[in-house]
Amino acid sequence: MAVNQQIVEKEHDQLLHLAVAPPDDWCEAMGGGDLNRNDRGTFNHAFESFVAGSYDSAFKGFAKLSTKGSFVSQYHLGLMYLKGMGALQDYCYAHLWFNIASSQGYKKARIQLEKITNKMSAQQVEKAQKLARAWTAKKN
Repeated sequence: MAVNQQIVEKEHDQLLHLAVAPPDDWCEAMGGGDLNRNDRGTFNHAFESFVAGSYDSAFKGFAKLSTKGSFVSQYHLGLMYLKGMGALQDYCYAHLWFNIASSQGYKKARIQLEKITNKMSAQQVEKAQKLARAWTAKKN
């Protein structure tokens, strides 16, 4: 799957550009050094699907890796929920995944978590935090 020029990531209607890396390095370029070789392949496919606009495929890949604890995939899953790409737009689930990725030290997730928290009601934030606690408890 060809990557659309040098576009690496869509984020809040802004296009962020990074130096072009070989497709097997997208994971590393996005800070996803937490993945093993097989999971890197899944991430690279999901990321290239995301960039190409194949959001259903991207969502499936990021969701699979997110449940395995990949913070960079959790971040991207949060973006997809935030913008309604590959799933219905849902601020609570976006907050959930940004929160979990942020708790692992992923700075981009922390930034998005702060932005989305400011857009949510207190009840929505409470629900999202409950979801994050339940997911974390289930994972441990």
